[in-house]
Amino acid sequence: MKTYPTSILNTFRDSYSRSQTILIPFRGGEESSDGILYRFQDENQDRLLKVMCLGKESPREALRHFEARLKFIAFLHKKGVSVIEVLPSLKNNLYEKIEDETGTWVAYTMKRIPGKPMSPAVWDPVFIQKWGALIGNLHRVTRDYPEWEHCINPVTSETYLTWESEWENFHRLCKEPEVKEAWETIGEALKNLPVERESFGFIHNDPHIWNILADGEKLTLIDFDVANHHWFINDIAIACQHVLMMHSGGLNHPVHHQNRLLDFLNEFLKGYQQENDLSKEWLTHLDLFFAYRRILLYTVMEGWRRSKPEIQRSWKAMIIHPPEILEAGEIFFDTYKGNDNKNI
Repeated sequence: MKTYPTSILNTFRDSYSRSQTILIPFRGGEESSDGILYRFQDENQDRLLKVMCLGKESPREALRHFEARLKFIAFLHKKGVSVIEVLPSLKNNLYEKIEDETGTWVAYTMKRIPGKPMSPAVWDPVFIQKWGALIGNLHRVTRDYPEWEHCINPVTSETYLTWESEWENFHRLCKEPEVKEAWETIGEALKNLPVERESFGFIHNDPHIWNILADGEKLTLIDFDVANHHWFINDIAIACQHVLMMHSGGLNHPVHHQNRLLDFLNEFLKGYQQENDLSKEWLTHLDLFFAYRRILLYTVMEGWRRSKPEIQRSWKAMIIHPPEILEAGEIFFDTYKGNDNKNI
């Protein structure tokens, strides 16, 4: 488990609280975690402090990414999307920063949100519809976000937080030639998709079930640490992740219960279309984005899958010979009421 220097933690604590409050580890700290969450009391409220070390490698780039994502969260909250509320420091900053010999440290605080993740074994149509509505609301609101194609470095005019840079990062991480070749095929397919405000923008990019907190009927979307500029359909495909892994097959195992995935998507899209009008033609690209997610997770979860040879073999076979799970999306045309734009 990761531990952070007491001096760093105390400095950040004092940036957000006038009292000598105690920071209690709340979540994170694993080797795969990007940071650690600490719980503390301030003004008789439960709050969370997230501390991250951006390291020495490309700290300016990492800081730009961090700041852009934090501003995006603040925008969404101001517009009424159910996300975390980032609270200002005592100096009225969105975040605080410390630089030392180990690199750049950053921290921000937020209200502690009531609720807990829903078990992926629970099948609740009301929850699924509300989940779809939450993502639809985010996509509708993000259409008004100024930097919708990418962020721009004001000094160099270079773009960052792009789908291309995400694809390139995972292309570098791919170690197996056959997987790399499949990733390249997906990249070529993505280059041919239109980039338009109605279907593309700054999105969450990881809205799976474990990033949703449920408090009764209220849902809150958390963890924007990989938020990026991407197609809206990618968020919808990612929401299917636990179904593809646990209920229907299609991600790391062959498809065995297609109807389970179809039932989930029908409920999810009922909620989604209450908030956002996405052309139903985008559903024909779900298999492409399932394939994108299949390789991305295969790369991220390398250590875990290598410890399970059967899953390793099955997962790789799914990458090399990707299934057409949804029959080009035609099964949804009768039920999904998105607009009929044919320009995709």
